[in-house]
Amino acid sequence: MHPHYYTLSILKHLLDKSEHTLFPAERLSALKAEYEKLTSNPAASLETIEKSIAAFGREIWPYHEALEELYFRHGKKKEEERVREKLTAETRQKYEQFLSAGGNLSDFRHGADIEVYFTPEEKYEIGQAVLDAHTTTLQEIAGSCRADKKNECEEVIADHKQKLFRIDQKLTVLKDMAARSDKWRAEILDKVHTFEKAFGYLEKTFHEEDLNGAIDYYLGVLDLSEGELP
Repeated sequence: MHPHYYTLSILKHLLDKSEHTLFPAERLSALKAEYEKLTSNPAASLETIEKSIAAFGREIWPYHEALEELYFRHGKKKEEERVREKLTAETRQKYEQFLSAGGNLSDFRHGADIEVYFTPEEKYEIGQAVLDAHTTTLQEIAGSCRADKKNECEEVIADHKQKLFRIDQKLTVLKDMAARSDKWRAEILDKVHTFEKAFGYLEKTFHEEDLNGAIDYYLGVLDLSEGELP
């Protein structure tokens, strides 16, 4: 086993998830080849692996974000129906009660506390049903993106690519701020590094508004005006 097997598993998850997007197949093959090089090299450092995760994650990010948006538009309700179909009658009844009380599928995918509703056996049954249904739903969306919903999907991906462009610009602004201040440089660059690592899920995910907030904060701290920024 690789010394950093568990960190490499994050990279594998990124690549596996990209199978259900419109991320270019040739580029995905190239990234998988890079992943295989890392897994076959026990000397690959944690820093090297994390840098690859952040870089791969940034490149794939618009496609993952687009898939998430399309999932909520077209897949969420279908997925809930698929889960119901896979459950035994008794578990299905309790699952319906769970949904009626405000529960949702993401509770199972993200490990929320659901013990109050289900036995360990029921949680396993529902968890498997959710995983299977989610994979099928993502595959269906990806198929639609190559067929009847192609134009819509391309528009959503283009929108998230524009969002990534704006994020990159704002990260550049923060780096410029860091270069202007010896006192705040380390803190600002650490903030930038945290944002960049979030592309690969190594840190908590962020939104464009979080970057806006950081820029506004350091504008005040450094006593700069927006006109002084790149």
